[in-house]
Amino acid sequence: MRKQKISTLKLPQPEFKEKMTVEEAIKQRRTVRSFSSKEITIPAISRLLWALQGITYVENMPNGKKVFHRGAPSAGRTFPLEVYVAFSKGLFHYKPEKHVLHKISDKDTREKLSEAFFTALNKVAIKTAPLTIILAADNERALKATPLFESAVRFVHLEAGHATQNLILQAVSFGLGVCTITSYNVATVYEVLKLPLNHRPIYLLPVGFPREANS
Repeated sequence: MRKQKISTLKLPQPEFKEKMTVEEAIKQRRTVRSFSSKEITIPAISRLLWALQGITYVENMPNGKKVFHRGAPSAGRTFPLEVYVAFSKGLFHYKPEKHVLHKISDKDTREKLSEAFFTALNKVAIKTAPLTIILAADNERALKATPLFESAVRFVHLEAGHATQNLILQAVSFGLGVCTITSYNVATVYEVLKLPLNHRPIYLLPVGFPREANS
């Protein structure tokens, strides 16, 4: 049987120049559930993903190994977070070390993904936002920080919160809105996205331009 070729979308490197201050971004942060149909550019997606889980610096360890640090702290430097992206071009898995998106499917999964949500507002947000980011945790890597499962879960949730705030502030600086959704049918999310069983979804994050800003 012929192996299916995996398509890779190389992302442009982020630019470190922004007119908006961090203080302004914090002040303007709002939860947005009503989005316009305006698409988000690939360079903007690149910068959003970098803010969420991109590599900020590489540390060379005495044993010869490298640690790829992110913009958010990680317990035991385990970096268990995994990022998936759903938009009009398909479903992708973000690879921070090379700053690329690996295509999983050509299908736009947002319509099916919306079925996982319990409230009408969240369903509409997923359907209409031009980009949905799925933040998951690799359970196996999370347990390398501690033998206690309860502690591993706590560490992961704290790390997800730190990383997602970076994403939100970056989004605000572009005039984008984000909705942080944590209530959904987990089984449906696994089924629609075909996630590995050890990649436990934490946040589902529709991102887009607020409808009011484009009316």
